[in-house]
Amino acid sequence: MQEGGPPRAQVTPSFLESIKLITSSYDRCRALMQTTREAILSNQLVLAHRTLEEASQAALAEPPGLPHDQLLIEAITITGLLTDAVIREGRVQTVAADDGDRPAALPRSRDPRQMAQLVVLEWKRAGVLADSITNPTYRNEFEARVAEGMSRDSSKIIGEVVRRSEAAAALGESEKIDARNVKFYEQSAGSLLEEAARIATAIERPIWRFAALERVAISAGESRQFAMGMDIASRINNAEARAQAFVLLAESETRANRAEEASESYSQAAEAIARVEQGGLRGVLTGYLVDSLITSGRFEDARASLVLYPTEGEKFVAMGAIAESQGRRGGADRAREWIAREAPPSYRSALYRRVNDGVLESVGNERQNQYYTPPGAR
Repeated sequence: MQEGGPPRAQVTPSFLESIKLITSSYDRCRALMQTTREAILSNQLVLAHRTLEEASQAALAEPPGLPHDQLLIEAITITGLLTDAVIREGRVQTVAADDGDRPAALPRSRDPRQMAQLVVLEWKRAGVLADSITNPTYRNEFEARVAEGMSRDSSKIIGEVVRRSEAAAALGESEKIDARNVKFYEQSAGSLLEEAARIATAIERPIWRFAALERVAISAGESRQFAMGMDIASRINNAEARAQAFVLLAESETRANRAEEASESYSQAAEAIARVEQGGLRGVLTGYLVDSLITSGRFEDARASLVLYPTEGEKFVAMGAIAESQGRRGGADRAREWIAREAPPSYRSALYRRVNDGVLESVGNERQNQYYTPPGAR
C-alpha cells in the first residue's frame, strides 16, 4: 500500500525500483522471487518473467554453497508456477502503469505465439539453473524435475489448448484457435518435449535419469505425441522403467484408437519385462502388463503374457482375472474354449466359475442400468 493512497492490487514500477536498493545478491534474489510470486497471483505474467529472470541471475551470482543451491531450487520451483499460469490463462499481460490512482487496464487478448515462446524460454532457463546446482544429489533431482515439468507443460499445451480449441470448434464456440496458431502450439510442445528428453538423458545418476525419461515418455503419450514417446521410451536402459513407460504409452494409444501402435508398445513392454532378472519384480510388472491388457480388452495378448510370471500361483490368479473379465464383456464362450484348450485340468473348474462370475456381474449391471434414472429426468 502507498502512504496516503488506495491499496495496490498489482506490483508497480516504483516498487521494482526499490528492489535495486538491495545490494546483497542473496537478499535481492529473495526479494525478486517473492515479487515474482505476487506478480503471478496478480496475473502480471510478463513482469513475473522479468523478475524471475533477474532473480535467476542473482542466484547464479551467489558463491557456490548451500544458499546458492537453495536459491536455484526456489527459482526452479517458481518456474513451474509461472508456466502453469501462462498456459492456464493462454495470454500474457504487461506491467501495470503507475498512473496515480490505479493501475492501467491490462490487455486481455490471446497471443498464442508469445505464450508458447514464454513457456519454452522459462523452462530452458530452469534447465540451466538445475545444471548449476553444486550439490550432485540436488542437481540430479532437479534436472529430473525440470525434465518432468517440461514434459508436463508440453502435454498441457496440447491437451488444454489445442484439444480445447478442437472441442470448441466442434461446438461452434468462439474459443476456436486459428489453424496456423494450432500448428505453432504443436511445434512448441514438440520442442519442449525434445528438450525434456535431452535433459533427462544427460542426468548422471541412473535412478533420476530413468524416472525422468519414463515421465517424459508418458507425457508424450498423454499429449498424443506417440512417435516421440516411443523413441524416448526406447532410450530407457532400465527394464522396469522402460516396461512401465511402454505400458502407459500403449494405454494412451488405445484411447486414441491406434491399435497397431498400441500392439507395438505392449510388445516392447513384454520384452522389457522378460529381461528383469528378479522374480518378484518381474511378477509385479507382469501383473501390471496383464491388468492393462485386460482393461484394453486384449484378452489374447493377456493370455500370451502369462509365461512371464515367475510362479504358477501368480499365473493362476491372472488366469482367473482374464476369465472373469472376458465373461463380463460378453466373451464367455471364447473364454470357456480357451480354458478347455489351454488351462491345466486342475485349474478348469475354478476358471469356469470365474467366467460365470463375470457373466452374472454383467447381468446385474444391466439390470441396474434399466432401473437407473439420470438426475434431472425425474
